[in-house]
Amino acid sequence: MRPPLWRRRQDEELDEELQSHLRLAIADRIERGESPEAAASSARREFGNELLVKDTVRDMWGWTPIEQFGHDLGHARRALWKAPAFTLAATLTLGLGIGVNAAMFSIVRAVVLRPLPFPAPDRLVQIDEVDQRGGGDRRGAVSWPNFRDWQQRAASFESLAAHHVSNFTITGIGPAQHVPGAVVSASLFETLGVNPAIGRGFAPGEERVGSDVAVVSDAFWRDQLGARADAVGAALTIDGRRFTIVGVMPAGFVFPIASPAPLVWVTSAQDARVESAGDTPITEERGAHYIQVVGRLRQGRSITEAQAEMASVAAVLASDYPDDNLNRSAAVLPQLEVVVGEARRPLLFLLAAVACVLLIACVNLANLMTARGIARQPELALRVALGGSRLRMIRLLMAEAAALAVLAATVGLALAWSSKRLLVQLAPADVRGLDQVTIDGSVLAYTAAAAAVCALVVGVIPAFRATRGDLRSNLGTSRTAAGTRSQSRWLSGLIVVETAAGVVLLVAATLVIGGLDRLSHTNPGFDVSQVTTLRVSLPDSRYPFREQIAFYDRLLPDLARLPGVSGAALVGPLPLSGSRFGISFDLPGDRAVETAKRPSAGFAFVSPGYFRAMRIPLIQGREFSASDNDGGPRVVVVNESFARRFFPNADPIGQRIKPGLSTTEPETPWREIVGVAADVKQVSLREEPAPMYFVPYAQGMITTPHLVIRSGGAVETVPESARRVIAAADPELAVYDVRTLEARLADTFATQRFATWLLTLFAGLGLLLTAIGVYGVLAYSVSQRVHEFGVRAALGASSGQIASAAMTTAARMVVAGLIAGIVIATALGQVMQGALEFVDRPGLETFVTVAAILLVVAGVSTLAPIRRAVRTDPMQTLRSN
Repeated sequence: MRPPLWRRRQDEELDEELQSHLRLAIADRIERGESPEAAASSARREFGNELLVKDTVRDMWGWTPIEQFGHDLGHARRALWKAPAFTLAATLTLGLGIGVNAAMFSIVRAVVLRPLPFPAPDRLVQIDEVDQRGGGDRRGAVSWPNFRDWQQRAASFESLAAHHVSNFTITGIGPAQHVPGAVVSASLFETLGVNPAIGRGFAPGEERVGSDVAVVSDAFWRDQLGARADAVGAALTIDGRRFTIVGVMPAGFVFPIASPAPLVWVTSAQDARVESAGDTPITEERGAHYIQVVGRLRQGRSITEAQAEMASVAAVLASDYPDDNLNRSAAVLPQLEVVVGEARRPLLFLLAAVACVLLIACVNLANLMTARGIARQPELALRVALGGSRLRMIRLLMAEAAALAVLAATVGLALAWSSKRLLVQLAPADVRGLDQVTIDGSVLAYTAAAAAVCALVVGVIPAFRATRGDLRSNLGTSRTAAGTRSQSRWLSGLIVVETAAGVVLLVAATLVIGGLDRLSHTNPGFDVSQVTTLRVSLPDSRYPFREQIAFYDRLLPDLARLPGVSGAALVGPLPLSGSRFGISFDLPGDRAVETAKRPSAGFAFVSPGYFRAMRIPLIQGREFSASDNDGGPRVVVVNESFARRFFPNADPIGQRIKPGLSTTEPETPWREIVGVAADVKQVSLREEPAPMYFVPYAQGMITTPHLVIRSGGAVETVPESARRVIAAADPELAVYDVRTLEARLADTFATQRFATWLLTLFAGLGLLLTAIGVYGVLAYSVSQRVHEFGVRAALGASSGQIASAAMTTAARMVVAGLIAGIVIATALGQVMQGALEFVDRPGLETFVTVAAILLVVAGVSTLAPIRRAVRTDPMQTLRSN
């Protein structure tokens, strides 16, 4: 039978004064020789039956487990309320660890773990061509003819689709504007399993030239077309041609998943156009590899089976078309893995780093719980003497740990919610899914799981240690001297674990800081300061190839005459823009080889004055001049790596090569090398110099170029001035992709900068928590050794000797943690390099730096406890004992 409600409320609190008297009474009886059980029994009789309903005997009333659990939580609430300083410190410590974990997991969930927003996303794959020349496995783009052959021969897929990003100039609905878009095969929407919300998708016959149809995004329909109900069937002028809108995609649909997101889709008919009769469209060029292929696996087919089939299909195509496909295979990867790309490994590594922060927080709280358990052993002894079991004591301590974990999880979620926006802003803008970072059910479940694990870690072991041995033997003492040495060893062991985790975090942070510093100081091969870059797309319906050349011939001098401008040029592709063109070539004489085995190098087309505007040193010969036009001799400038590799023992000036490039020529011409330029970083600062050659844009412009404008003053005024010049030349042209070279350079290591910032933050938090842990354990150790220090002082020990004795305790803990952490960090060095490719493996200098930081922090943390030890009054200590 349960006690009445009034009785339970009356007994909510155990009167502290009564508890003290009872404890002393039991201790007196034990000293007189009574057993603990007899002493407790006689004390009950002396103090009355009121004590029989206290917490330690309530299990006798037959409460259900749920009621017992509720009572335990109530007890935990009261106990924590009585110790506000401990509760606040424990909640903030653990809440900090849980909060950074929840925030980081929300990003990992949105970017890495969230499925693609298409039906059956696990069956979506990307198929790339693999260039196996030179013994490598370079994944790359596909050509339209190979894609069509894949469609016909591969049986592992329900559907295959091709696509590539593009840029369109839209006119007729206001000022000319640049719109990101994509050129796709008619099967794209079917392959993705998404139908337009309004209208229809593309039909197979609409891939023929003359079928000018378009599908627009929901955002474009609303923002540019005013959400018109008659938008389907309306005309849209794209690059000077009249297209008919046939569909509007659902809200939120994005594909290709790129930044910026495509707003308009057109069919491959856009690529199939030719400038003049007799020209071969690029959609028929088997050697033109520039499209991406996405496929949907058939039900029951695996990626492994699809990979085997595609390798077989690629082998057949290599046999049928050796000039373009020899030594080319195919690779099948999950589409999600491709979309996530390089962000996966850094984000997972950062998630592991915040786990180290949580480990340190848990160790700190375990230290606090252990010290609190030791201090409460007399209370626990009393409860045992009154009939409570050890299991009951463990349950009470575990309830406190659970209550703390709940409080910490609440604080952690608040911290994660407030910090996620900052984390998203710091992250690279082109990472997929960052706009969908939120604290959803998955994050809540992760946080709850983290809190539960923390409750077990910080509750179970301290509870078992606090209740170990014969608790009733502590009734007659004011402190647990017998267990001090064992408890101190346990606390010291926790600090070793904490310090080791801190070492790993600090080593990781030191490596990424050093790696980012090296990366940011890497010479790209040109001067990035004071250079503005932009693009302007010329519709081929109004600007055939020769008209495009004439337009830029007029535009570049006008831009160069702008106030403060010292040079203007064009290039395609722009260094550090993320693009690289590769075109194979022939060498003269006995070095000529079969078409499929020709050497390949990077390629760019540039205008006269480009090397001067970019301040790329010219090592030999000359750069291009106005005479290197469409009617002049075919020439080429190569870089140093090209000259060293292909002309190692000869002067490259005057040598000839024959790139597989032709614009207005009836056949591919030989080109004379007229200059050698210094190597530049084309895609990223991490790449090694590679062979590259340049041709005059009038003899080889194959895509929309970048304009580069170097100014002597502020770059802020350049974009608007350039827009006015371009508008004066043609008001229907849209200027886009306006950025400085410095901004582009910074974006090339945005992921590395994000990882560095976060790891530095996490390492700082870990260092702070480690310092708090060292301080707490040393303070506890000093409090336990006050009597010892008093005796030492009474026997003549100096302050320095006492300080040295106290410092030795901290030194042993920290040094042991340093050794363990260095061993772990050394073993994880390769993992760090795999996740963050710009870092080096940790060396002696790194470990010395980390050790110095931790030793300084530990030394500062020990100042207050050591000061207390030194100030121990020996006479007062001896009198109190």
